[in-house]
Amino acid sequence: MGYATLDAALAFPKNVPPMRQHIVITDTVKSDANFLIHHFVGNQLKGDRHVVLVGMAQIFNHYFLISRKLGINLQSYKQSGRFCFIDGLTHLTSYTDGTPYPPARAPTSPADTLNGSKIPQNACLRTFYDVIKRHVTDKQHPLLIIDDASIFMLSGFGIGPVSMFINKLRVLMESVDGTLMTIIHADEEGTEDPEQDAFVKSVLSTAHLVLQVQALGSGLARDVHGQLSIIHGPKCLPQAANQIIPQSLHYRILDNNAHFFAKGISQGVL
Repeated sequence: MGYATLDAALAFPKNVPPMRQHIVITDTVKSDANFLIHHFVGNQLKGDRHVVLVGMAQIFNHYFLISRKLGINLQSYKQSGRFCFIDGLTHLTSYTDGTPYPPARAPTSPADTLNGSKIPQNACLRTFYDVIKRHVTDKQHPLLIIDDASIFMLSGFGIGPVSMFINKLRVLMESVDGTLMTIIHADEEGTEDPEQDAFVKSVLSTAHLVLQVQALGSGLARDVHGQLSIIHGPKCLPQAANQIIPQSLHYRILDNNAHFFAKGISQGVL
């Protein structure tokens, strides 16, 4: 279900993310990392494990349509209970008060919602944590994906509470033998914003593995869409360091696949 060339580069046992680890994916405006989410979701479901996806950037239909191109029917996994989608986009803050909820029985209805539209902001993240905890508890080696945590900062939540929230989720996933995957924006322009820069560094400081998606330094290319750097995080465990080789790869996104290859290798020889 996932991208074979990425599986080969990461060399995860059974192609699923290691348990009790925090994987951070960084991207930029020019290089969206959304395509990586579908790789990990597909492999996790194929491995008979659970996925809880908190959609901060997109609604369920977005993930459903892209996954369908990759041969993954998220709707059927959703109905079986193996895939859980939590809507973190439409009712996140008081600005969304009055936004209609989808019909409860509609196929695209989320399993739950991070609803901060009627809650004081200082209590929102605590409530959000409780919602997420309810869906990962008692699941078999669940993968929790936050796509993406930068939305909290853009929505006016402070760096301290958001960093604490993510750290609590990391501890939670360790306690249930699961994996936390956090997507954040890390544009170079963000380094000019002290709060955004501090947020990125705070999240990265708790990572076991960092997958850095960037645009090519040389600009656009026909056969290469960007670069993926695989980096050991500060929390990397010794055994993981021996298994995962830090490296930088170029990638090309196709309609129903993505190819990863060493720099300088022509896509034509793949």
